[in-house]
Amino acid sequence: MKYDIIFPTAFDGINLDNDNMDVLVQTENGQQYTFVVATPDNVKYLMKKDNVSFLKPGLPFLFVEKLTDTNIRMVVESLLEEDEQLIRVYGDDI
Repeated sequence: MKYDIIFPTAFDGINLDNDNMDVLVQTENGQQYTFVVATPDNVKYLMKKDNVSFLKPGLPFLFVEKLTDTNIRMVVESLLEEDEQLIRVYGDDI
């Protein structure tokens, strides 16, 4: 499957070790998906900020050790190569 990955947020505006960001993917057949990519530290931060010991179910995060262009491309490409069903589970069809 051919696709383009778009980063709507600039990398210089985020904490590479403790943040999350939306990533847009447009496939060659015109489908578009939004994925949320986060670091494990960011999930801990969000739970502590909200004073909870869990996160409610919602759009699942894709996890990377550090929010870099390379890491995000690797996790998105891995997902897109796996199974179209997983794309719909992890990505919000826009």
